[in-house]
Amino acid sequence: MKKILSIVIFLISGYVSSQSFQQVDRFNHPGILYGDNGYYFKDIQGYFDQFTGNGIWQYSSGNLTMQLKFTKKTYVNSGIGSSFKTDILIGGIRIVKNGVEVVNTLNTINLNENSYVDYFMYNGPRYKNTPDCMSCTTPDQRLYMFYNEPNNDNPNLAHMFFIMHVYKNAQQIPTLRVVFTQEALSGDPTEYDTEFNHIPTKTQVYLPFGTFDFQKVN
Repeated sequence: MKKILSIVIFLISGYVSSQSFQQVDRFNHPGILYGDNGYYFKDIQGYFDQFTGNGIWQYSSGNLTMQLKFTKKTYVNSGIGSSFKTDILIGGIRIVKNGVEVVNTLNTINLNENSYVDYFMYNGPRYKNTPDCMSCTTPDQRLYMFYNEPNNDNPNLAHMFFIMHVYKNAQQIPTLRVVFTQEALSGDPTEYDTEFNHIPTKTQVYLPFGTFDFQKVN
């Protein structure tokens, strides 16, 4: 009887908790700033779904192979210092150079971190289209993705980002375009602050700079 009562209390408390956040559209919430306390920023229009699904996004050229995989996590905690819920796109990457795997965070998308900022890759805001935003149909089609790599002790290689969007190429095949530039770096990764006597072991990013078109593979 006590066990049954405990389950009922747990379900009721969960329901009350979920009802305490007012649901708004993740990308269309006029008059409300993203991150305002008390709201659940839900991907109502399913914008994130174009990046997820079966298979892996893959780019291959010469001795370089890169793979990306995404999952949408719903009703995620905002983190320390604020109180809101959100849907978030989480990603992982695998990079192989000259037959050597240099990084692989694909499986980390299956983890349940305390906050989305604890993942190696998670989405930021959407950005306006540019001339190279092929087949873009909405005013803010491109998605800003925060990007970090494992075992990083270099502040100039922390909190990086790339911008991506999905379009259909000439053969009408869904294609993920990723644009990663040096603007994502906070500074020169080979420099360090001698005042703190910290010499970083990581001085370069695994993800190469440039524009890359990924396509889905099984």
